[in-house]
Amino acid sequence: MYLTDSDAYLQAIEETRHLNTMKSLVASCALNWEPKYFVTCFYGRKSDGSFLDQADYRKRWDRGQVKNTHRITRGHIHKCFGQVPMFWTIERHEDRHDPLWGDMKGAFHSHLYIGEIDDVAIDDPTNYCKSLYFKWDYFGATINSNRVDGDNLKLLLLDACIRQSKWIGLYPSSLDIQIIKDDGGFASMIRTLHYGLKQINEEDDLNKVIDWDHSDLKKHRRS
Repeated sequence: MYLTDSDAYLQAIEETRHLNTMKSLVASCALNWEPKYFVTCFYGRKSDGSFLDQADYRKRWDRGQVKNTHRITRGHIHKCFGQVPMFWTIERHEDRHDPLWGDMKGAFHSHLYIGEIDDVAIDDPTNYCKSLYFKWDYFGATINSNRVDGDNLKLLLLDACIRQSKWIGLYPSSLDIQIIKDDGGFASMIRTLHYGLKQINEEDDLNKVIDWDHSDLKKHRRS
């Protein structure tokens, strides 16, 4: 049996509809705990900003190695802030040509959605959280050297916490954290969640893009 152009078109439409449904289901699971922070982790540099050698760069396009970094980062976040929910996706950079190493596969970077950090984690911090106040950043400053409070303090602590993962480190451009604004309403949050799913083009991509093992897509529900 051969598919006509019309049949192929209708099949493509149906597959697209199915994928969009799957993406929406994943996004709705995360919406159960209302993500507060949108984080992007880049793995292309050493902690001091220098370039990786070839052996270390190769690890950056090993999906298993990336998921291990997710596991480590998740552990840091839980030690600092308690069982805050999170959701990881993996995105691959375009392949590139290096003048020294030749053609190279694109390395991965990760998107991380994190729920609200409870004020108790700041008001009654763990010893791990307390230690972050004295960690030097890339520019030689510490959190306790600034007068900060509220969401700004949470952002600084979250930044310092995630940077304890070796693959991220202190280099400023290796980490970007944004607060997901609620002024855009429900649609704005949905768009932010779908951004991390944009490389899902077929059903098999669901397990390549989503790190199910280190994401809270089933456990957390709004009360």
